[in-house]
Amino acid sequence: MKNNDILFGTIRKFCSRIDRVSICRKETLDYENYKSIKDVPENYDQYFLYGFGMIESEFDDTLKNCIEIMISKEPRNDI
Repeated sequence: MKNNDILFGTIRKFCSRIDRVSICRKETLDYENYKSIKDVPENYDQYFLYGFGMIESEFDDTLKNCIEIMISKEPRNDI
């Protein structure tokens, strides 16, 4: 692991506890929406952070603002 590789588990504790979260897996572009960071399964903690930002995603059949976090099994090598 290089110095600039960040695991999702490292940033979890810094994420808002009140905002919705969308986790997107880079390899498949599949995503899962959660009501808050505490609902995101711990098995994602060993994935690498690829990027994050605010988006609108589908929650309860409506679009709502959330934090999207893209994770990957492989660290980024373009930065």
